[in-house]
Amino acid sequence: MGRAGLKPTGGPEAGCAKRGTVDKRILVILGLVLALAGAALAATDAQAAEAEAPGPVGLGTSAADSLRTNLWLVEALMGEIVSEAAGALPPPPARVLLTGRATETDPAGKLMRVVAARVLKDRGYELLVSDPDSASGVRPDCAAWFSIDEVAVSYPDVGRTLGLWRRWVDRDVSVVVTTEVSETSSGRLLLSERIARRFSDRVTSDELAGVSTKLYPFTTAVVKESGWQRRLEEFAVLGTLAGLIAVYFANTGD
Repeated sequence: MGRAGLKPTGGPEAGCAKRGTVDKRILVILGLVLALAGAALAATDAQAAEAEAPGPVGLGTSAADSLRTNLWLVEALMGEIVSEAAGALPPPPARVLLTGRATETDPAGKLMRVVAARVLKDRGYELLVSDPDSASGVRPDCAAWFSIDEVAVSYPDVGRTLGLWRRWVDRDVSVVVTTEVSETSSGRLLLSERIARRFSDRVTSDELAGVSTKLYPFTTAVVKESGWQRRLEEFAVLGTLAGLIAVYFANTGD
């Protein structure tokens, strides 16, 4: 009679209870995975909203959905500097002798010369490359000299989802130019300034690869973050997968 009141310890009920315990663990882990997935989706939506939001103004016209490359930004900042210096020039169609460093070893100077010529021509000025001009023999009314002091592109900050997956990168572009404008007939100095322009915005992680160009070395930069963050991102993904596999085999083994 005493034995009849005892319940077996290894019967089907015990097996079900054990499996039920494992099933609860799986539910907890799946809940965590779903929570992480939800956070990642929310971050993706926020990232898309940031990409669609209108960027900073003051760099000319560009389509709202177009990606401004580093080279485009550098040229735009150079154009703003030339436009400011043009305020010291006589009204167009004055003849302007365009000078400044533009050698093969100074690609930034060459780009600055191209941008300056484009901006001044668009304003209606006649540009000369020598005094007097070797083709027409005319003399310039004034001279404009541009010298690049700095062209810098950097990525100072990084945004991550849950501290792991890189979501966005802050971008900073700056151009500093020393410019002089003088009157050729009298030698009178009309302008002598060091003009700086800077632009900052944010690009998504997917867009980062498309903003740089190999054409000019000064339009590329390295994201300022330590290598352990990238490795931690990989370890987190591998750890999650390994945990799910371990729970699966623990459940099937029971």
